[in-house]
Amino acid sequence: MKTINIYVLFLTTLLIFSCADLENLEPINSIPSGTVFASEASAEAAVIGIYDEMQDPTLVFDGWLALPQYFSDEANATGTFPTRLEFGNLNVFPANTTMEAVFTDLYDVINVANNVIAGVPQVDEASFTDAEKADFMAQAKFLRAHCYLHLVTLWNEVPLVLTPTVEVGDNLFVARNSVGEIYDQIIKDFTEAANDLTAVTGPTFASQQAANAFLARVALYQGNWSEAIAKAETVLGAGFDLTAVPFLEDQIYSLGFVSVDGNVLNFFYGSADTGGRYSIGPSQTIIDAFEPDDLRFAQTLDLTSYSVPVGTKYPSFAAANSGTATDPIFFIRHAEMVLILAEAEAEMGNYATASGYLNQVRTRAGLADVTLDANNYVDAILQERFVEFAFEGPQRLIDLRRKGKAEAVLAPIGYDACDAVWPLPQRDIDRNINLVQNTCCNC
Repeated sequence: MKTINIYVLFLTTLLIFSCADLENLEPINSIPSGTVFASEASAEAAVIGIYDEMQDPTLVFDGWLALPQYFSDEANATGTFPTRLEFGNLNVFPANTTMEAVFTDLYDVINVANNVIAGVPQVDEASFTDAEKADFMAQAKFLRAHCYLHLVTLWNEVPLVLTPTVEVGDNLFVARNSVGEIYDQIIKDFTEAANDLTAVTGPTFASQQAANAFLARVALYQGNWSEAIAKAETVLGAGFDLTAVPFLEDQIYSLGFVSVDGNVLNFFYGSADTGGRYSIGPSQTIIDAFEPDDLRFAQTLDLTSYSVPVGTKYPSFAAANSGTATDPIFFIRHAEMVLILAEAEAEMGNYATASGYLNQVRTRAGLADVTLDANNYVDAILQERFVEFAFEGPQRLIDLRRKGKAEAVLAPIGYDACDAVWPLPQRDIDRNINLVQNTCCNC
């Protein structure tokens, strides 16, 4: 676990394994002021360092996946860590050290991105073109926006830090920003990324397609239905047919791994039968949510091979806790764009069009068509999103909150009005005189 927090970031250089296709470029995940951006090569290493920060072990399991899954009807906290059990019990205290580490790691990513955005324009090298500089900065903006979207959907009002942290001073005492301000910056960053990124498609690096996909997600979260439709259609293009793309192979943007810089997700999701820790297990609710003959079930759950039910979206397993697994984290897929179109069209009263999109997802899953109407579309689309994106991130919790369903659906596991937002880490409250705690029952 890191001891760095978002207000006091000691800027050092850490040598770590680089991705296989980047040969000898060593990612830089903390940047000494005035020394890093001497050349295009050092700037590129710094950009790779942002992606490396996204792979921080605490973020990979707890941040991107487990904590919001525990905090819904998707998964159970089946391990022994007390800090994870707080999320499983929907009773999270500000002193929770796992939450603190996740919060800090998200700001670590943001800080390296801020350094890239500020430092790349300063590189004076004739061969480093303006277009290449714009691409590096666009990748940094894309990753910064991704982190802020994660923060704002789970903690709501958080500090919006857009400049590099290079020294200790009064400028570190930053206050929370409003949800609206944070979303405005997210949209700005993703829009600029979509315009300036060189890569048209991904899936393991920022791309124009991925930036537009995130803009479609943001528009949906904000209830901007026409914009959500426009962006999702931009991503899919004319004539896109989800049924022609196998389940889980429809990746738009994922967090990728190679064996020398892998993950241990199967160790956490896997049972003791395979040497796993089994820190997270599928809930009975997600097991029951799958209809009979749903083809996605076998790639999502295994109820019979082990002593306990397990989630199977992260199947790679070389050796216990080896860190060599290469399963990606599916940040955003084409299926989400199709379901965004279904939801946005339904919200605008276009139920026949919405049904067509929803049934693309169902047809690929081997299920019969359904017909959406004013009475069933919210629950039907939530249901399809639940099983389609199980164990892929915080979608279930966010979906229930944004549709006003969390208190009703999650009441059996103890969710109430107190659980609408997570507390800010107490350590950061104690260190920052301008940071005010969220209003929550355990604060």
